[in-house]
Amino acid sequence: MPVVLALDLGTSYAKALRFDETGAPVGSLARQPAGIGAQGRGDAKGVIDAAEAVLDEALAAGPRPAAVALSTAWHTLVGVDDDGRPSTELSTWMDDRAGAEAAALRAAVADPDDVHDRVGAPIHPSFPSARILWTARHQPAVFAATRSWCSLSELVVSRWFGDRVGPSSSVASASGLYDQRAGAWDSELLDAIGLSSERLIPVDDEPRTGLAVACRSRWPTLARVPWFPAQGDGASAVIGSGCTVPGRAALTVGTSAAVRVFSDRERRRAARLPGPLFGYLADGATPVVGAARSNAGAAVAWAAKVLNASGGDDVEQATAGRPPGGHGLRVDPSVISERSPDWPLFPSASVDGLRPTTTPLDILQAFVEAVAFGVADAVDALEEWAGPQTLVL
Repeated sequence: MPVVLALDLGTSYAKALRFDETGAPVGSLARQPAGIGAQGRGDAKGVIDAAEAVLDEALAAGPRPAAVALSTAWHTLVGVDDDGRPSTELSTWMDDRAGAEAAALRAAVADPDDVHDRVGAPIHPSFPSARILWTARHQPAVFAATRSWCSLSELVVSRWFGDRVGPSSSVASASGLYDQRAGAWDSELLDAIGLSSERLIPVDDEPRTGLAVACRSRWPTLARVPWFPAQGDGASAVIGSGCTVPGRAALTVGTSAAVRVFSDRERRRAARLPGPLFGYLADGATPVVGAARSNAGAAVAWAAKVLNASGGDDVEQATAGRPPGGHGLRVDPSVISERSPDWPLFPSASVDGLRPTTTPLDILQAFVEAVAFGVADAVDALEEWAGPQTLVL
C-alpha cells in the first residue's frame, strides 16, 4: 500500500510521519525542536537544520514514500538575500514588536474593514505585513539587503529544489498581504509599506518534482516523487479533525487557540467578514473561517513561571478542587497582542482585585479561567457567523 510522507513545519517542532491511503499512520513520528524562542523569533538556519534533520530521521527506516505533503505554521516571515540565504531572523505571529507599524498601516489605508475582508484579517502585528514595515523602520540596512520576503515553507522548499518557490494560496492567504479577491499581492498595502511586489514571490499551487542535486543525494527516495504545496497548519487541523463538513468546527488549544470551519466561496463573499473573524484559504478554492486567541497555553505557562507555581500540569494544578471564580480576581491574560475579538495592537495583560490573602494559585487559576472565557468568546463569534457547531477538540 502506498504511503505519503507528511512533513509539518511548526513553530515548536518540525515533525514527519507516514500515512497510508486510508489516512492511518504508518511507523513512528520523527520530531525535532524548531529552535524558535518564546519571543516568536529564531535563527532561520537553525530552523532549516531542524526540518532537514527530521527528514533524515524519518527516512532512516520505513517504506518508500510515494509523495510528500507539507503543512506549515501560518504567519511566518523571513527575508532572503540575492543568493537565497536568510537575511533576517525567522519570525512568527508571537513576535509582537510591530504594534506601532500596524497602527501606521491602519491609518494609511482607505478602508481598514475592506482590507480585513480582502486579505482575511485586520492589520495586526501578528502578520508579516506589519513586521516587514518594522524591519524597514528599525533595521533599514537589513531591509535594503533583503531581495525577497517569504514564509518558512518557501524558505525550505526553495532551498530543497534549488529555485525560488512561491507560497501556496493557503500560506499567502494568512500573510496579511494577499488580496484573496484578486488572487494577487495587495497593492494598497504594498504601497503603504513601501514594498515592491517583485520582492514577494508569486503564489504557486503546483506540485513539484526534482530535488536539487545536493538534496537528491541526501534523500534519494524523495528525489522524483511529487511534493505538494504547503498548507497552513490551521487548515490542516480542520481536515485532520474531520471538520470538512457543515456543522463541525475544529477547536485547537495549544500555545494559542483557534476555532475554524471550512466554508464555500459564495458564503465567504456574501458579506464582509465580521470584526472578530479571520478568513484564510485551505487551497485556492476553499475558505477557512475562524477566530483566533493569541493568549492560551502560552499565557498560562507565562503566569505559572512568573508565579513560580509550575508543578506539572498547570491547568490541573490551578483548578482541581478549587471553585471557579473563588479567587475574586479579574484578569486580562493578554501577555501577547491579542487577536479576536478586537485585534488590539499591543499587549494589555492585567490583574485586578489583588488582596493580602491572594495566593499564586489564585492568580494562576484566574489566568486559566480568563483564557477559557476568551476561547468561549471565539467560539461564540464563529457560531454567530456560521451557525451552531459541533466542536471537535
